[in-house]
Amino acid sequence: MSDMFLEIIELEDGQIALRRADSDDAPIMKISFSDDVRAQLEDECIDVAKVMLTAGIHMISDLNVQAASVSALENDSEDEAESQPQIIH
Repeated sequence: MSDMFLEIIELEDGQIALRRADSDDAPIMKISFSDDVRAQLEDECIDVAKVMLTAGIHMISDLNVQAASVSALENDSEDEAESQPQIIH
């Protein structure tokens, strides 16, 4: 499996986005702050967005690991079921 490199960028409209570093495709995720929140956060908007995006990436990674584990367990169960004779009453 190849590594995917991501970058955090600020779009022209002020949204903060996550996209593949090797592509100009549409961003994978975007974060928008209201004007009130942007004023309250001042220069910290980018840092808050980085934390939010990082948390999202970690959660997606964890979900992918869980899905792979469940899939492996299901495949093992299917293999065991195939190797045992079926009992029909």
